Amino acid sequence: MRNPFRFFIELMQQPIWVPIWVLYLMAINMASVGFWYHPLAKMIFITFMISAMLMMGLYSRFGFEKILGLGHFLWVPLLAYIVAQIPAVEGGFQSYLVVLAVSIAISLVFDCIDVLKYFTNRRRTLDLP
Repeated sequence: MRNPFRFFIELMQQPIWVPIWVLYLMAINMASVGFWYHPLAKMIFITFMISAMLMMGLYSRFGFEKILGLGHFLWVPLLAYIVAQIPAVEGGFQSYLVVLAVSIAISLVFDCIDVLKYFTNRRRTLDLP
């Protein structure tokens, strides 16, 4: 098992766009606290914290591997709910939800590609004689 705090050390060793993207995702999710009066903001924050814990668990088990994308599986229903709620809110919270929804969607595309690559490479490795 790896120390989950090493995640940030390994994150900083990735190509520069990766830590920037991760820090952006952390910031945009944590910005939900600014709309704490809305129940959806609480759901966003709680989902983010659970996903962070899942990712740390995955990191502890597998290291900095493409399987880490599985830690965001809760973002799929969250994204659907956010998109459904966008027309029901207004002002700054609505703008925030649009930016967050686009950000989560982009992240999920990266995650799906990474997880698919992880399992494809793993299967290929296991199939070798």
